[in-house]
Amino acid sequence: MAVGLENRAKRAGVGLEVSGCDASPVAVAMATERAAESGSTARFFHLDVLCDDLPRDADVICSTLFLHHLDEAQAVGLLARMAAATRRMLVVQDLERSRIGYALAYAGLRVLTRSGVARNDGPISVRASFTPSEAVGLAQRAGLSARVRRCWPRRYSLTWVKP
Repeated sequence: MAVGLENRAKRAGVGLEVSGCDASPVAVAMATERAAESGSTARFFHLDVLCDDLPRDADVICSTLFLHHLDEAQAVGLLARMAAATRRMLVVQDLERSRIGYALAYAGLRVLTRSGVARNDGPISVRASFTPSEAVGLAQRAGLSARVRRCWPRRYSLTWVKP
């Protein structure tokens, strides 16, 4: 995602520094390698967003397909920490919990992959995710007045702009 975001910015003539983090050193190494292979200048680093201090030098902090791994208290805490760390804005994109989303994950992953892990984890992730209105409620509990919009396929994007 980081490399794709960087490429879109380049095509639009927008200067953008992109960084990504993960708690898994293996994921960081893979992302670094893939970025280098594609000629990207995106940098990746090890960070556990639930425990470590978040960098405070980003204009926008994004979380993609992570919120559904958290319970409500962890999600509220993370949203509050992201808001405190960003200079301008936070964006959270995640799965939307719904019957249709579950059915799409169940059927779609059986068509798109032979990976037993993906076929098992996809529907479980949808079941563990929040609805868009629940995500707004989590943001409110974190002290944020956020907006949410639905995205295809059965995902949502929650945004908050620093006043």
